[in-house]
Amino acid sequence: MRRPAVRSTLCVLMVVAVAAPTAQRAPFNWHDDYTEYNLLGPSTHQFHIVYYLTQRQVGAATVLNQTRSGSEGSNISVTNPRTGRPLEFRYASGEELAAAGETGRLQPAEHYIQAVLPRPVPEGGEGRVRIEKTYLDERSYYAEGDEVVFARSLGIGRNAIVLPAGYSLVSSNVAAQVTATADGRLKVSFENVNGYASDVVIRARETGLDAASGLPVVERAFDFGKTQYDLGNPVTHEVGVVHEYTETELGGLATPAFFDRHRLVGATALDMDTGQRLVPMQMGPVMALSLSSPVGLESVRIRISGVERDGTYRISGDQLVWEKTLYEPRTTVLLPAGWHLVAASAPAVVTATRDGRVAIQIVNPRVDPVAFSLRAAR
Repeated sequence: MRRPAVRSTLCVLMVVAVAAPTAQRAPFNWHDDYTEYNLLGPSTHQFHIVYYLTQRQVGAATVLNQTRSGSEGSNISVTNPRTGRPLEFRYASGEELAAAGETGRLQPAEHYIQAVLPRPVPEGGEGRVRIEKTYLDERSYYAEGDEVVFARSLGIGRNAIVLPAGYSLVSSNVAAQVTATADGRLKVSFENVNGYASDVVIRARETGLDAASGLPVVERAFDFGKTQYDLGNPVTHEVGVVHEYTETELGGLATPAFFDRHRLVGATALDMDTGQRLVPMQMGPVMALSLSSPVGLESVRIRISGVERDGTYRISGDQLVWEKTLYEPRTTVLLPAGWHLVAASAPAVVTATRDGRVAIQIVNPRVDPVAFSLRAAR
């Protein structure tokens, strides 16, 4: 869906510098995963978890999900988000999995879901799984007076908490988007803009509320789209662009809104689930992608790459200048080697890549775009 550009006043530099995301994942892959916690009846102390998990290690055939210490896991299922079909999995201790040949990081006494990917991770692609499980955890979900409390440290970047039927939100200690589910429950969703776990506390009270809403709000945290801008030589105004998103409208031709906003030179596209190359096609003024076999598919993970010549990317005096309207929820900007950030107009997490370049990560939890500007110096 095409959205109008929104301009904003340049803000003072507001940066949170952390090292954890770089140590665990490349900056661009920082917030790939998403978790939804569906709170069951308060007296059960149980919540049903839906977890979208990715594996980026080329050639990997499995992906691990650890059961948190203090929680009891049950009702486990694993499916392929591409097809909706079940995937094989094993629920075992770290000791048992290590004995069976699993090479991932394992703690012998802890328990893990070992999900078998539909195919080994292809070059440049990823493996996706959808894990469902039910946790019993009295420390995380309990009653306090006439309220129920969900209090949990959440390390995944994108999260949603769905209240029990008939419950209203009393408070949330994280800035969250509130939407209504199809069955009339309230969903509290947010993206953790920092590089560390958030201690989330959600309080709710039974009111009999039917949360049906006439406000057509799209849950921002569930949007898997993200874009990376690799700032090249400012003299040529060239910027390398990589955009990844999940396509769910599978009718043979896909016309990503991304193509409406970008004119890429040498555009390529990849089906990240299979490693198959897709051919961008010119459809009038915009580009489209041909999806050869949409039958039986629920979603396709796609990467679009190319080079954009951007006149706003330039040298002004002794500083590097770049200005861009950012539409996606997650944006990573890589400065050229040897340049350092001086100012950024939106809150950002700043990390270093393995080759020492500055990576700027902007998370936009709003549904409207952000007008972003930066300045850098040698």
